[in-house]
Amino acid sequence: MEADFAQLEFRTAAYLSQDEVAIEEVSTGFDVHAYTAKVISDAGQPTSRQDAKAHTFAPLYGATGYGRSKAEAAYYEHFTAKYKGVAAWHSRLAKEAVNTQKITTPSGREFAFPDVVRKSTGRVSHFTQIKNYPVQSFATADIVPIALLHIDDLLNGMQSCIVNSVHDSIVIDVHPDEEAQVINVIAATNKALPELITLRWGVDFNVPLLLEAKIGPNWLDTKDVT
Repeated sequence: MEADFAQLEFRTAAYLSQDEVAIEEVSTGFDVHAYTAKVISDAGQPTSRQDAKAHTFAPLYGATGYGRSKAEAAYYEHFTAKYKGVAAWHSRLAKEAVNTQKITTPSGREFAFPDVVRKSTGRVSHFTQIKNYPVQSFATADIVPIALLHIDDLLNGMQSCIVNSVHDSIVIDVHPDEEAQVINVIAATNKALPELITLRWGVDFNVPLLLEAKIGPNWLDTKDVT
């Protein structure tokens, strides 16, 4: 079984920024990739949902429309206008870095920027890292380990076990007699995650998280189960 977090970085960014639009989209299951494709296509460059995926969350990590086609650049401008809460959060991060030479995540993890400066243009140096590190670290260095520990605890006493974890993906070797039980473990973990995060760090993680699992006899022949 492979259990992948759905849009973990975007959901984490939605929480960290408390962007109302992003939280609403996650909560309602809005297809953000299809929307990206529509924005680019409407700007004059017909694009598929699959191709649009490369652009949907890129602005979270410092990417801009520079060097892209006119239609693609239109999406990057649209992102800032649409997710005003994310844009405002990015500005707060930049100010925090300049004022304190570091940024701190809800888990207490600190990233030092001892040589950060605000340029004459108003932008700060290291802005890609300043925007990227809080999302990546809280998502994959804090939330994923909590899920791993909880799943491992629920698997205790079974023959099935976790065998690997890559980024936001958890791989479980499932005993044939325990397939239904392991599927239930993933479902139980999905329900428990917000409370587990609150217990660990004392924060109200008000954005739904979702592990999507698929199972099969090998990597190629899998089917979705949650």
